[in-house]
Amino acid sequence: MQQRSAERDFSAYNQAQRGRPVRPVARRAVDIVLAREHAAPPVAVELGSGAGVEARFLAESSFHVHAIDGDPSVEQLLEALGESHGISPVIADLGTLEALPAADLVLSCATLPFVRQEAFTPLWETMREALRPGGVLAVDLFGEHDDWAGTEGTYLARAEVDALLEGLEVLELTEEERDGRSFAGPKHWHTFQVIARRPV
Repeated sequence: MQQRSAERDFSAYNQAQRGRPVRPVARRAVDIVLAREHAAPPVAVELGSGAGVEARFLAESSFHVHAIDGDPSVEQLLEALGESHGISPVIADLGTLEALPAADLVLSCATLPFVRQEAFTPLWETMREALRPGGVLAVDLFGEHDDWAGTEGTYLARAEVDALLEGLEVLELTEEERDGRSFAGPKHWHTFQVIARRPV
């Protein structure tokens, strides 16, 4: 039986993420944002910052970064990144967020599926509202065939993903099913990787 997200050890997972490479979707999203001229340093909001790998990369790529995570064990790490890289850290349950800073990039890697289903739609609307004109949304979502579907969290059919992206310019939408491993062991993955842009 798969664990509910409340029972998963995100602290151990986040500690294990330290030192890994920056996720490719974050690199591609940054390239898209920086291809446009900005009068001031662009703003990035990262939901699910964890060990701060992408937050550090964003800061080093000239972004002002708001790094948000719900795991209290990463608070000191994110505060240290705040001091060294000018990142603004926030420890908060993502499902309770009612507003986000206006952003040129909203990034969330391997995090949104763990948001409770009843909280996901309001959070998604908040994320979209945060996008400035031309702003980029880059996220991972889990599909209905994922091994964890049916546990606490949000798992989507392709039509539901398409509906979430209505009104945005979809730059990348990759759906994948594969057998592999998670931090907890063997797993069948069903994922959607999305990069989309708010029209100017």
